[in-house]
Amino acid sequence: MYILDYHRQIALIREMTVLRKDDENWVVYYHHPSTNEMWKSYFPRSNGNRRGPKILRTEPVPENIGDQLDQCLKSDVEENAIGLGIEMSVNPARWHAIISHLEENYRKYSRKQLKLYLESLGIANWKKILEELKKDPEDFGLTEKEFRQLSWRARKIRFKRFWFI
Repeated sequence: MYILDYHRQIALIREMTVLRKDDENWVVYYHHPSTNEMWKSYFPRSNGNRRGPKILRTEPVPENIGDQLDQCLKSDVEENAIGLGIEMSVNPARWHAIISHLEENYRKYSRKQLKLYLESLGIANWKKILEELKKDPEDFGLTEKEFRQLSWRARKIRFKRFWFI
């Protein structure tokens, strides 16, 4: 679902045809003729002058956060957990729903995938994420206290999953 390695991205892009391209936002949509899959290449953490990490992923993604998490965190592919974390890190307004889902379902996911996902999501380093996006906490309808609570809840999930509670 997600490909983060530059060389693998280039190899796959060479096999595909470009459907549409948005040069202003650095987004490109592709079609893979042999698998008939749609792909999207973009920079989710771009902020105008800095692009951030490039992601290549299949389209469309499930609408439901739970379905997205299940699809990526139940797989053995580390890039899926990291890619989804990077993609969801740019929308802190959804972090409450993500953490709530993880609190209810953390046992379903492997420790490694959950750890990679939470690290890529950046809840523990929420100030750094907001600086990177050039946003304030209020831009997402959250206070600093709520960000700290989300960070604490994420650490608690990792602790529970590590000790099999």
